[in-house]
Amino acid sequence: MLDKTLTNLDHRQIALDPTFRHRSGPNSETHLAALRKTLRNTGRLDAILVWQEVDANGGPTGRLVLLDGNYRLGAYQAEQFNGKIEGSGIPALLLKCSRIEAHLAALAANSKDTLPLTMQERLNAAWGLVRVYRNAISKPRLARASGVAERTVANMRQQLRKFDEAKEMPDGNWLIDRRFPVKSDFTPPSDEARRHMVEALSQALRAALNEVRTRDVEIVGDALQQALGPRQFALVADYLGAGDADDDGGTGWMVPDEFDVELQEDHNYPDF
Repeated sequence: MLDKTLTNLDHRQIALDPTFRHRSGPNSETHLAALRKTLRNTGRLDAILVWQEVDANGGPTGRLVLLDGNYRLGAYQAEQFNGKIEGSGIPALLLKCSRIEAHLAALAANSKDTLPLTMQERLNAAWGLVRVYRNAISKPRLARASGVAERTVANMRQQLRKFDEAKEMPDGNWLIDRRFPVKSDFTPPSDEARRHMVEALSQALRAALNEVRTRDVEIVGDALQQALGPRQFALVADYLGAGDADDDGGTGWMVPDEFDVELQEDHNYPDF
């Protein structure tokens, strides 16, 4: 059960823990600048999400860990430091819960934020939680928090068993680990190279759409399918839907495990 309390915290009380950061790549200066401007104009931003950390036995450690709102925290710090807004308090939603619940809350919040995680970041975040907590988080809960498909979570569990049986460690990148144990020369581009490729392709697509001058999504969809071919288009659509188009076609993922059944019967899902 989640215990949420709206409060004000001094930024010096808030700890940053990379365990709860799922975003890759550098920070967005544009997004930070926009939040700083909003803060100067309105004097307030949405509350950040902070966890009152507990140890394995449920006892408080004394740390207040940021789960969501890194940019908002940075905006408050910058504007308070420069004297643009008064005081040192930052509105925060204080969460009292277990570490598992904190991870799910952080992932759910980042998946829905105004600067959401990319699909690749969400897949890697879900894969990371599967590796840490294994079956302790049900497929529906993890799927809902991360925005990936339940089928993908089931595939992640199956892949983890393959790594266990082979006594090998996953890379941590789901696009690589999902192919194990098949050896491949595939090497994902660096975050910077990937951003450049995405930006270049998106500019070309925007230019093409502007030239045709249509907002008809069916025309755009048909054009993309014709350009990519049915197979490649299906892969793209499945990726955006957080599925796995390269699955072996098995239906084992459709059968909930015992933990999932218990949770579904209890109807005790937290409302993130």
